[in-house]
Amino acid sequence: MATVLETGNHIAQNGDGTVRRKTAQRFCDEVCKAIKGEAPYQISNFPDTGEILDWLAEFPDSAGRNKTPSRNEGTSFGDLSIIKEYEKAKSKFPMSEIWIWSLDSDLENYHCRQ
Repeated sequence: MATVLETGNHIAQNGDGTVRRKTAQRFCDEVCKAIKGEAPYQISNFPDTGEILDWLAEFPDSAGRNKTPSRNEGTSFGDLSIIKEYEKAKSKFPMSEIWIWSLDSDLENYHCRQ
């Protein structure tokens, strides 16, 4: 969920209008293929309100706790939602290799070979 939303935000903020529109169309095509099961990857299900309420209950502690001893910042709500989807995927697909594909050094460390 957060990855799709954030990617859409970044597309809308960069380049000139023609480039943004072409990139947005490619993005929409790929996300639609993933949702329909036509891509070599899958999109996670969007959370229901109960899941979001659970994440909201956990967010203040995640935001208040430093990610690492050397980083004076907490986990954002977007990153928390990505981590929760990762944890759900690990449970749902116990025989699969699961990882968060990200250039964010905090998120790229989430990788599991079960």
